[in-house]
Amino acid sequence: KYWTNDTFERDVQRKGRIVEDRFQKLAALLTENGMPATERGRGLMRGIDVVSGDIADKITSRAFEHGLVIETSGQDGEVVKCLCPLTITDEDLLEGLDILEMCVKAVVNE
Repeated sequence: KYWTNDTFERDVQRKGRIVEDRFQKLAALLTENGMPATERGRGLMRGIDVVSGDIADKITSRAFEHGLVIETSGQDGEVVKCLCPLTITDEDLLEGLDILEMCVKAVVNE
């Protein structure tokens, strides 16, 4: 069903670009506010390395409080990790990214 043509592949790539763009903006926001951060990953598997496990924990804890399950990874839990399902709807993807952005902004403003 999904691989009969390139429609699914192109849709996944488009969604990956959305996540990449939003994560780059979040990393820039954190960096501009004295919390060095970088975006990394590929496609719908992305992360924001915030250098500190404490900062990553604050972001993911706030996200969980708002209904978004997102976890950390990295040696010290310093990466806020996003592993979206390939079949995620645009609506769900954007809602999750909006929640994550709200949580990053809240941590920046603490």
